Amino acid sequence: MKWLYPAAWLLWLVLCALIGVAFASRAVHQAEGELERLAGRLADEISQRLNVNEAQLDSYAGFSTFGLHQGTLTEHGLLLRKFKRYPAIVLGLRVRHVTAAERGAFEHELAAKTGRPVIIHGYDPARQPPRYPLAEGSDHYPVVSMVTAGELPPLFSPALGMDLARIDFLYDALRQSLQRELPALSRPFALADGRLGYLMIRPADEVVLQPVPTLQANHQFVALVLSTESLLPSALELPTGLRVQLWHQRYRQQDPQGRFLDAGSEVRSPLETLLFPRLELTRSSGGSTPSLMLKASWQLGWAQISLFEWLVMALLALVLLAVLLSCVNALLRRYVDQVAREQELFYLGNHDALTGLANRNLFEDRLQHAISRVRRNGKRLALLFLDMDRFKPVNDTYGHAAGDRVLQLIAARLNVVLRSEDTVARLGGDEFVVLIEDVESELDVESVRERLQLALQEPYEIDDGTVSLGVSIGTAFYPDDGVLIEDLLGTADRTMYHAKQKAAVG
Repeated sequence: MKWLYPAAWLLWLVLCALIGVAFASRAVHQAEGELERLAGRLADEISQRLNVNEAQLDSYAGFSTFGLHQGTLTEHGLLLRKFKRYPAIVLGLRVRHVTAAERGAFEHELAAKTGRPVIIHGYDPARQPPRYPLAEGSDHYPVVSMVTAGELPPLFSPALGMDLARIDFLYDALRQSLQRELPALSRPFALADGRLGYLMIRPADEVVLQPVPTLQANHQFVALVLSTESLLPSALELPTGLRVQLWHQRYRQQDPQGRFLDAGSEVRSPLETLLFPRLELTRSSGGSTPSLMLKASWQLGWAQISLFEWLVMALLALVLLAVLLSCVNALLRRYVDQVAREQELFYLGNHDALTGLANRNLFEDRLQHAISRVRRNGKRLALLFLDMDRFKPVNDTYGHAAGDRVLQLIAARLNVVLRSEDTVARLGGDEFVVLIEDVESELDVESVRERLQLALQEPYEIDDGTVSLGVSIGTAFYPDDGVLIEDLLGTADRTMYHAKQKAAVG
């Protein structure tokens, strides 16, 4: 039963692991709901903010289409009011499609309005200088008006004439807006103040649909450049292990060029990564035409389990441990009681109830084993058959209780004289037998016999007086006097009888 405690500890560990899995599963379920709510809230807020920005762009487009003849100052004033009310707007601009044949007239017209030479040019921050002239022979999409907060009127902007077609990601947004007849977003790009911004652009005039929409001559567009910060909540607090990414859907998630936002971190300890799952949720987001992708990924960890849940798990673990140990202790007590009962029954079945010495059954069993050993090692063994003289008068004179007491004293003296490896048994009445193993010579047996006689002939103190007894001892040797148990006992009994007759005659 020694395995019970290790088994109980192992079962306790398994049950504790199951409790942990149950609480972790509950925490994962809660985290899934929380992630769903967080991603939904972020997607909705981003969509709402884009809708607001689209509304501002629509009002600007309406003014450009129907109120252009009121003058540039009116347009400038309109944008300044928007800058003041919506700080996320960095600048507003109008773009026009100019064919190669119209380029000269366009540059002449724009120079006449500004009072200084204006040419259609490209812009590349990687070049020095970033503004560079363009060759003739292709269509252009130059900026015809640009207004920034607190800057000069649009006709005096140095960006006039910048060709959006030479900037791939801006031209891509321009094409998308025309194909959908709706506002389109560009990928994010660096602003002059170091922040990230993006372009929202839409047609400002009536579009004639073609089977495959293409840019047509005389198209005008209006655009707003906005800070990417305007898309995000003012206070974006993310739980530990949660990462939020927002990118343009025309780019791959891993492409940093199309990334609007990458907040939070999924870094966790190796053990947390091994034990807890990683949750992911991807949603599209945007205004009238969703063009952004939002992904929330959450590597869960220990923090998902609250302190209260840890305390509950600890309490459950302690209760389980107490129950298991109680069960083990009960089983062990039951086992010990069963073994004790079996040992008691074995003792009662193999020992004399009065003296505690081995009875005939146990003696014969030990004698049989001793004979088997002697056969293997070639040694001898001896039996001493003892019969007490003058014992019957003790019962007649002092009673059977006194006789029983004398028998107990005899057994005690036998145990003192004999070795621990020798076997002494009571065969019945006042008859005893002694088994001596590994006999070297008969002299050794004779020495034991003499010590037994001296010890057993000493007076016995009982309640009613002193009793003196004699003892007759017979001897038999294996294999000299027989090879069977009955033969050895018979020989020892005969020699004892002869010794008793000899003592009576003497």
